[in-house]
Amino acid sequence: MKNFKNSKLLLFLFFLGMTTTSCVQDDDYNVPEISVEEPNVAVNIDIKTVKDIYRGYEPKIIEAGSGSTMELYLQAYVVSNDEAGNFYKTLVIQDAPENPTTGVSISTNATDLYTKYEPGRKIYFRVDGLYIGEYAGLPTIGVLNGDEVGRIEIQDFETRMHRSIEKVELIPAIITIDEASDPERLNTLVQFEDVQFPEGLAGVEHYGNLTNTYGVNRDVENCDGQTIILRTSGYADFKNLRLPEGNGTLTAVLSIFNSDVQLFIRDIDDVVMEGERCD
Repeated sequence: MKNFKNSKLLLFLFFLGMTTTSCVQDDDYNVPEISVEEPNVAVNIDIKTVKDIYRGYEPKIIEAGSGSTMELYLQAYVVSNDEAGNFYKTLVIQDAPENPTTGVSISTNATDLYTKYEPGRKIYFRVDGLYIGEYAGLPTIGVLNGDEVGRIEIQDFETRMHRSIEKVELIPAIITIDEASDPERLNTLVQFEDVQFPEGLAGVEHYGNLTNTYGVNRDVENCDGQTIILRTSGYADFKNLRLPEGNGTLTAVLSIFNSDVQLFIRDIDDVVMEGERCD
C-alpha cells in the first residue's frame, strides 16, 4: 500500500514537471514581434538649401524665415562610419546614395553612431533652430558655440534624428585628384582609381602613429605624381597596420581642413591596393 502511494506521488510529480517545462518552453517561443514603421515626417528642405543659408563668417541659424518656428526636415543618406574610430562625434550625410550633388557634416556629442545610423541608412533630420557654418572650411550643422559651430547634445540629436527603415547600397562617385578640390563634393563618398602610397611610405609606414594618439597625414598619389592627403585618427583601430604596397582603389569621405583637402576612410576595407604599382 505504501509503495502504491509512493508510485502515485512520483507519477503526479512527473506530470507536474512536464507541465511546468511545457509552459516555460511555450513562453520562450511567444516573444512579441517588434513592428518598425517609416517615420511620418514632412521633408521640406534639402542639404543644399541649408548650406546656402551660410554666407561666410559666423554660423547662421536655420529657419524658414526670420523668427519662424516651422519645423524643417531634410532627407539624406549616411556615408560616415565611426565603428573603426576614424570618425568621432560626427555624422556625415549626402543627398543621394548615388551621384550626390552635395553633403554636410553633423556635429554631435553622440557616439557609437554606427549602431543606428550605418552607411547607406536613410535618415530624416530636423534642422530648424540649429546653425549652419564651417569647421576649418568644412560645411557643418550644429549649435552655436561662441562664433563657431558646436556639438549638438545627445538628447537633442536623438530627438531630431529619425531613422528610416530603408538602407541602400552607396555608390561612390569616381573622381580624380584634381576634381577633389570641388567644394560641392565635400562630405560625400568618393573613390579614386589607380592610386597608391608613394615609395618610402608603402609597406614601410603605418596608417597612424604607433606611439601616440595624434592624427596622421599620409600622401596618396596617382600615376602622374599628383597627391592628396589621407587623414587617420590616432584612435582608429587600424592605425597600427602598414600601408599597402600595391596600386588600386581608395574609397573615402571627402573632407577639408583649412586649405588641405583630406580623405577619411571608414575602415580598412575602403583601401583595395593589390595591383602592380605604376612607378
